[in-house]
Amino acid sequence: MIKFYENRKWFFINSLALFVIGIAFIFINGVHMDIQFTGGTKITYNFSGDLDVDAAKNEIQTVTKRVVSTQKSTGSADGSSALIVSLSGRESLSTEELEAIDKVVLEKYKDNQITRASTTNVEPYIGARFLRKGITAIVLAIILITIFVTIRFKLISGFSAALTALIALFHDVLIVFFVFVVVGIPLNDGFIAVVLTILGYSVNDTLVIYDRIRENKRMYGDKLTLPELINKSLSQSMRRCINTSVLTFTAMFLVFLFALINNISSVVNFALPLMLGILSGTYSSLCIAPTIWVSLQGKKAK
Repeated sequence: MIKFYENRKWFFINSLALFVIGIAFIFINGVHMDIQFTGGTKITYNFSGDLDVDAAKNEIQTVTKRVVSTQKSTGSADGSSALIVSLSGRESLSTEELEAIDKVVLEKYKDNQITRASTTNVEPYIGARFLRKGITAIVLAIILITIFVTIRFKLISGFSAALTALIALFHDVLIVFFVFVVVGIPLNDGFIAVVLTILGYSVNDTLVIYDRIRENKRMYGDKLTLPELINKSLSQSMRRCINTSVLTFTAMFLVFLFALINNISSVVNFALPLMLGILSGTYSSLCIAPTIWVSLQGKKAK
């Protein structure tokens, strides 16, 4: 039987170290938001052949001095390719800036028969409204999870179980956020999608573990101390949680690998944070939430 509770300090130190690294990268890289949240301009270029989207990003950033993100889109029906350039900012591109971007892109990639297909401006108030809706969705999901866990696990102090599940979820959301910061991915609708996915995935693991704790509590009563109850329950649940995570991680890794090989940056920017979020969700469900729950129960007993 693994002594999870006795090693809780090491778990907390590991998480704290990751948070410190993430905060350090906030000062190093900054936090960038896509035009979906801040407003800005999106330009679409059609092209043929192969094109280095990262090189195009660097060229455009040099010209505009703005935060730029690029991605490649491929039509599944006709095989056509498009370079999508997003420039965040509260002000739309001026005619001179747009012409400068066109000059760089069209001259550098003229062998790709590249042409500008469309230009779309996103007003700042639209981006702010989208951001508020995304945050509202996350908060609503957290509230519903709290209510459900509190009602479902009354036998093991439902509110304490809900509180520690929320701490684990907050841990996972921060890890996902830091992945976006460290890798330099602008926060966009993909971030909201990854967070909501991880919330559901992580809380599912936590509920499975709490369900095992509840069943062992019914079976053994006061024969086991709280640390013994946790260690036994986690040891019984660990294989199931790890197997599920390995299968899910493997599936996402294949998606990530395919997108990386084919230079589909939008899928890469979604799959990479999701993979690391899956690992974080398994870790927090096994090592963070239950050990904090024991500490809270011990304080309540005193």
